[in-house]
Amino acid sequence: MLRLFFALQPDAEQNTALVERAALLVGRLQAQRVPPENLHSTLCFVGAVAEEKLALLKSVAAGLRGRQPTLRFDALEFWQKPKVLCATAGEDSAASPARDLAERLAASVVDAGFAPDIKPFRAHVTLARKVHAERALECEWPRVLVPPVRVHCERFMLMRSDRGESGSIYSVVDSWPLDA
Repeated sequence: MLRLFFALQPDAEQNTALVERAALLVGRLQAQRVPPENLHSTLCFVGAVAEEKLALLKSVAAGLRGRQPTLRFDALEFWQKPKVLCATAGEDSAASPARDLAERLAASVVDAGFAPDIKPFRAHVTLARKVHAERALECEWPRVLVPPVRVHCERFMLMRSDRGESGSIYSVVDSWPLDA
């Protein structure tokens, strides 16, 4: 079984900017940083998919069109239950194409017979896991990300999650262009 999800992915320069802006805080929170190449904003988590169903899932994605979103990551937040540090993007007109795409992806995946984990889309990138909760609760949240990091997305990806020695490893299975 393949563990799959659809996502928007910052480019290498944007990943570096996000990691650098959070580096001191990640150290202070005694957290496990997410490798820059793993950074993404999940649109729809599909979950376990049999390899023989991969072509169907790709065809669902290939049939979708949407506008290119620009996500403006302007805050850092600690999410207590999963113990993660995230860069979050506010909802504005430039980000709404991402929400629309997430909703259409979820509906299309369900219509094709898959059972995704459907949650309301909230643009975020997980920067660190296993955050020391007591240290995090000593901080005020959200923290402003200065300067903000703009992520303009020309494509959306189908990504695969595999377990590695030091955590999850994400790789792009396929990608599709978004309209300018």
